[in-house]
Amino acid sequence: MPASDYGFVPVLHDGILVTGAPGLVPELEMAAGLAPQASPVGQTGQILLDPRPEADFVLHCRRDGADLPGSPLAVQVGGWTGRVDWVRGGLLGGRARNNRHPGRDVAVVAFTPAGVVAVAVARAAEGGRFLMVLPPQITGAAAPVVASLGIAGSDYLLEGGRLRFGPEALRPAPGLIPRPLQDLAIRIKISCPNLKEAPMWGDYHFANSLAAGFERLGHQASVDTADVWYAQKAQEDVVIAIRGRHRVKTDPGRVNIMWIISHPDRIPDEEFADYDHVAVASDIYAAELRARGLPSVSVLHQATDSTLFRHDPDRTRRAACLFVGNSRKEYRTMVKWCLQKEIPLELYGGGWEGVLPEGMLRGTSVANADLPEFYGSHLMLLNDHWESMRDNGFLSNRLFDGSGTATPILTDPVAGLADVFGDTISEAGEIEGFAALVQDCLNDPAPYLDRAARAHDIVMAAHTFDHRAAELSDRIDRIAAAKRRLA
Repeated sequence: MPASDYGFVPVLHDGILVTGAPGLVPELEMAAGLAPQASPVGQTGQILLDPRPEADFVLHCRRDGADLPGSPLAVQVGGWTGRVDWVRGGLLGGRARNNRHPGRDVAVVAFTPAGVVAVAVARAAEGGRFLMVLPPQITGAAAPVVASLGIAGSDYLLEGGRLRFGPEALRPAPGLIPRPLQDLAIRIKISCPNLKEAPMWGDYHFANSLAAGFERLGHQASVDTADVWYAQKAQEDVVIAIRGRHRVKTDPGRVNIMWIISHPDRIPDEEFADYDHVAVASDIYAAELRARGLPSVSVLHQATDSTLFRHDPDRTRRAACLFVGNSRKEYRTMVKWCLQKEIPLELYGGGWEGVLPEGMLRGTSVANADLPEFYGSHLMLLNDHWESMRDNGFLSNRLFDGSGTATPILTDPVAGLADVFGDTISEAGEIEGFAALVQDCLNDPAPYLDRAARAHDIVMAAHTFDHRAAELSDRIDRIAAAKRRLA
């Protein structure tokens, strides 16, 4: 869950519960023995549990009689390991593991006395590795601040998990090894033919946002359209291929990563051998590639550019649906349903000539920089997927961008949606259910806006291009280190 979904710090360390503010009432359900006494520590927002629990328990945290987000919380006492391996600015990485249940992923939380500030997932399938991006209010604080890292639902702080930030650029705690900044030239290859056509290609904006994320980490990063794929060899240490229509010829002397964000049916099996690592924007398809025997596969969902797609709570929303997309030489299903049910729709895209009734199309395109304004000024954003994406669990980038603006979204059913977004995005697979959901949202938008706000928090906590650049940067370092050892 994102940091904003915790109403208290879900880590009990040395018998202290951090609540962030006075007035919280904790209750413990113990499997055996008497529950410890809970005593507030002055007005610090901390609560001392005495004696310290020595067996697993369930923690209820309430304020004014109501459970806080994250409550009740099952707490496992003992059986944890973890450490912070490196820190560079607001980016850090390490490992965390539940030794009692080694096959389970665990959530690592960073917190201050004010509450949880960041959350990361340590994936069991990757040896418990995690990457975390701390927010600017911590890394750029005007006064020194200490952030602690622990495992949610535990009594455990990570080794090296007390980090100091502030204007004096304090050194890491003893035992921490700062991650070296590598001056790597990263080239992101996309299938767009040339720069002239690039503004009309979603992959171009996707790749530029990723490149900007790399540059914020200190790397050199550039985007290559297809006409210059092989024109910059002397300036590339790393190739990241956003797999599109055409296959990229790789150089085994470089670090080569393929990122599959759509159309997995277009990639022949033998192409995977060209790459050191394959990142996949689908949990389902990543599992399938592992089952085929690919040695290095990870899940890397699509993302949003948090510098562009932001929530503006003061923006007025029109009581209409928005659909931005080309016709693909067919009547897109949700557009057709809007016409059949006389649902208010504002439509932008190309190729609709001769398909739509006269005067229905608002415009043939929307500039990428204008999309946040368009998304944020409507009560419902419509989204659909290509069949191969839908069946294989590739979540459309529009789900992440639309959620970045906290706009309610209605999409066609797609495998794996709830695994990323929970119940925050609505689905409809037939016309009557579609019409009922749209009319309900337009008539009573408050519940849909609440869910969209939660979708916004999910995306900002784990699915921005800063997160993707951090994950790929860590992957690049590991591949480069392995290649040096083999050289």
